Amino acid sequence: MGLVMVPGDVEDIIEEHLTRYYLRRERPSLARVVTEIRSACRERGFQPPTRRTVQRRLDAIDAREVMKAREGAKAARQRFAPVTGRNRSERPLDVVQIDHTPADIILVDSFERKPVGRPWVTLAIDIATRMVTGYHVSFEAPSRLSVALCLTRAVAPKAEFLADLECNAPWPAQGKPVSIHVDNGRDFRSQAFQSACAEWGINLIYRPPGSPHFGGHVERMIGTMMGAVHLLPGTTQSSVAAKGGYDAEAMAAMTLREFDRWFALEICRYNNSIHSSLGCTPVAKWEELAGEMSGDIPFDMEAFRVSFLPSEQRQVRRDGIHLFDLRYWSDALAGYVGRRDGKVVVRYDPRDLSSVWIELDGGRCVEARYRNLEIPPVSLWEYRETMQKARAMGKVGTNELVLAELIRQQRQIEGESRALTKAERRSRESNSSGSGRRGSGIRGAATSRHR
Repeated sequence: MGLVMVPGDVEDIIEEHLTRYYLRRERPSLARVVTEIRSACRERGFQPPTRRTVQRRLDAIDAREVMKAREGAKAARQRFAPVTGRNRSERPLDVVQIDHTPADIILVDSFERKPVGRPWVTLAIDIATRMVTGYHVSFEAPSRLSVALCLTRAVAPKAEFLADLECNAPWPAQGKPVSIHVDNGRDFRSQAFQSACAEWGINLIYRPPGSPHFGGHVERMIGTMMGAVHLLPGTTQSSVAAKGGYDAEAMAAMTLREFDRWFALEICRYNNSIHSSLGCTPVAKWEELAGEMSGDIPFDMEAFRVSFLPSEQRQVRRDGIHLFDLRYWSDALAGYVGRRDGKVVVRYDPRDLSSVWIELDGGRCVEARYRNLEIPPVSLWEYRETMQKARAMGKVGTNELVLAELIRQQRQIEGESRALTKAERRSRESNSSGSGRRGSGIRGAATSRHR
């Protein structure tokens, strides 16, 4: 439909006001600009145009230019730039997207069941089949470790994991991805992460800045999973407005372990539900395309996991490797003591510092354990907290001896507290049950007498 003809002077006023007052970052409403246009026409003795006429003139302007003027070039590019299809895939494991998000739920600790905060979730999704291939849940902020654990779970067969969940739903996702598609976060940009991907022949695809559609699959998956989380006790919902007067901390009930298990089952539920864009379940799509898969399972899953762990460079000393003021030893290090040809790469799992993995000549990786076997397994976070307490208490001696002493004391106190708490709970339950049984007996006797 063509434009309604209006006098040239009125056309000039409409164009001037749209350009000067509507196409600007302050984004005034069209109604306000129409009012200004009509007022300007009356002042000059012209017949004011209708709102529909002004709307038609606005519609005739290129929509991308309108958005660029009112919302900026980035917004216009995101809305109108062509999607090149770079992140599309026709076969399983050709492209797997990975991303992190804070889960919309408050969790509690496993001891006192008190609120401890929101967990982070790392998710991996296969583009061709929309299958969730792996995940990781933790209280720690996204890092190389969370990516490593998510990737390891994505690559590994799921049979043993599903058995632990007592879940019979199929989850056939397994195998090394050809490419992984990630954002530009530090955990994905590190040289160590890039080297690990290169070592295993995994192509890294980074999301181009200002192109959110490249991460659309995993972001929609995150939205779907969080929608399910919103039904759990302690949910924070997706916004303050949606949360309303709900007290998430007061209602929080699930521990990290419980939430992890629930989340895994929710993934199985998603993988076995009809996907709107596929017309079938992700599991069915995976099985349909399984013959075209080009990925494989690494021969050594432990080596795959270790290669993505955080790392430091250290010299091999006479008493072994020093990391976080702890000493590690393996007989395989004997030939490297005193060598001046550089440092070795030491990889560690922050969840358990009792072992580290050391890269030696030819890429060979050996495991080294605490040199002081009296030290119990401890996480990096527990270790740092313990040493901070030791300094506050004025404890002296080597870190290893102080650590061993304090952790033993702490765990003894914790164990006694847990046992006492369980005993008290059993006592309360017994008293409650006993009272109920006695009450039933009295009522029963009274009934018998009445009869």
